[in-house]
Amino acid sequence: LLMAVYELLQESGIFVFATQHPCFVTLTEKYMTPHSYYDIAIEGQPKEQIYYHRSIQDIFNLCFRAGFVIDGFYEECFKTNKEIPMVMIVRLKKVKRDSLK
Repeated sequence: LLMAVYELLQESGIFVFATQHPCFVTLTEKYMTPHSYYDIAIEGQPKEQIYYHRSIQDIFNLCFRAGFVIDGFYEECFKTNKEIPMVMIVRLKKVKRDSLK
C-alpha cells in the first residue's frame, strides 16, 4: 500500500494516516510479533472485525522502505482517558529514494 501511495504522490508530497496505537490498544505479551485477531470496535456492531497488530518499529520501517520520511507524529487521546493515546497519526513526506542512502 505504501509503495503505491509513494508512486501516486508528487515529489515532496504529503501522506497522513491514522491507526490504532500499538503500544496501548493491543495489550499483549507479543508486542514485537506481527499478528491478527478479531474484536469489536464499537459496541453493537453486527460482527467482529479483523485487526492487524504491528509494532511501531514495523510500521515506521514500512514507511522508510517505501521512500518516505516521517515529518510528523501525533498521539491522540479520547475524552474518556486523556493520558493514554489510542490512536497514532503519522505524517509522511515523499523524498527521492536515492536520497535515503
